[in-house]
Amino acid sequence: MKINKIRQTEQRSSTFIYRIWASYSSGIQTAVILLILSAITACSNNKPEKKEEIYNVQISQAFNNEDKAQLSQVIDGDIEYVRLETKKEILLGNSPRVWATDLYIVAITRRQIYLFDRKTGKFIREIGHYGKDPDGYRNVLKAFTLDEKRSQVYTKDWDSKIYTTYTLDGNIANKITVQPIEREEDMANNIFNEMITSVSPLNDTSQIGYVWNLNGKEEAKLIVFNNNNPRIKVFPQYKRFDYDINRDGISVFDWNAKFYFLQDQLHFFERFTDTVFTVSMEKLAPEFVLHRGETAEASGSNLTGQKGDVPYLLIDDLFGAERFLFFKIRQPGEEFKGDFYYGFYDIATNSTQLSEDNTGLKNDVNGFLPFPFKSVNQHNEVAGLLEAFEVKLWFDENPEVAKQLPDQLKAFRTLEETDNPVVMIAKLKD
Repeated sequence: MKINKIRQTEQRSSTFIYRIWASYSSGIQTAVILLILSAITACSNNKPEKKEEIYNVQISQAFNNEDKAQLSQVIDGDIEYVRLETKKEILLGNSPRVWATDLYIVAITRRQIYLFDRKTGKFIREIGHYGKDPDGYRNVLKAFTLDEKRSQVYTKDWDSKIYTTYTLDGNIANKITVQPIEREEDMANNIFNEMITSVSPLNDTSQIGYVWNLNGKEEAKLIVFNNNNPRIKVFPQYKRFDYDINRDGISVFDWNAKFYFLQDQLHFFERFTDTVFTVSMEKLAPEFVLHRGETAEASGSNLTGQKGDVPYLLIDDLFGAERFLFFKIRQPGEEFKGDFYYGFYDIATNSTQLSEDNTGLKNDVNGFLPFPFKSVNQHNEVAGLLEAFEVKLWFDENPEVAKQLPDQLKAFRTLEETDNPVVMIAKLKD
């Protein structure tokens, strides 16, 4: 599909508004009742009510910092390196992503899910496969990929209403069917069927789906559902914008929303907005506000226009840890051609740091290649990935530094450009 312009006007709110909104999301009447109950509770146990804190992530200001991000600012201890086994039939495709569990490394591209041994890097099995047969999938879901708690990988079926999950044993765990609202489509008048473009588990009994707000008129943002009830709860979509398919066309991205878990708490971020929410059955609660440039009229139409720069910083990836919020961000530039950087927000120091360039956080721990982070697991470990050609080039360009490396890292000199990547794993600071 030819990518043309699409207009999406961000309606952003201040931190103060978010606090008011979160407090009164259930309505004035409910708020009054809660206020009375809180007063009674306070009198009985004298314990102050815990307030939900909102963190302001100053990304645009971080570009002005002279000191750039270093790996020692986020990790505690040494880096674990795992060289993934290389065979012709298990070579990973472009832009792989990796997750580390206790025993395994899960390496994923759009149409590959490979399981490796975490200790040795030995290939174990392919999980599912790309294909139109009953056991195949269309592509791996990027909005939410690995459910670490349930050891399942999420994929999209050829039927847009079905999501297939696979266990790490390689078996199909579940076929998740969404039931969006179907309308009498009229593209000339910008009337489309409701499109649920990504899903994630909310708890042990329910899933939650994101509704793509393509035409700026969708009533639902998130829908909680299960096999027995297609609409247990609906979180409304407040963002509105003027859209005309003939004028603006359709912009397609590999994700329109991101989900991630942190200690059994689901988090949610919608592309072209500035807020990361925690999600429960009762509400969306703002946790992080991303300050990344223009706030009033940032529009999706700028992203694919033939002329003009993107007016704000684009989030390419985002996930959280106990102490940090990690993100990959792209600087303004025509047609997505701006440089990108790795960054993090440190809750403990209330500070935002960015990498010096697009290779990752500068490695001041052992002097080897930078650390481009890819994921965080539930044991507070961060995983990164080094492409084989990057490693080979580094050894060619840094012969003297390479002599000072420990023997394990020196062994990577034998890597060929077409080999599978090297995975990096490190414990994050508490």
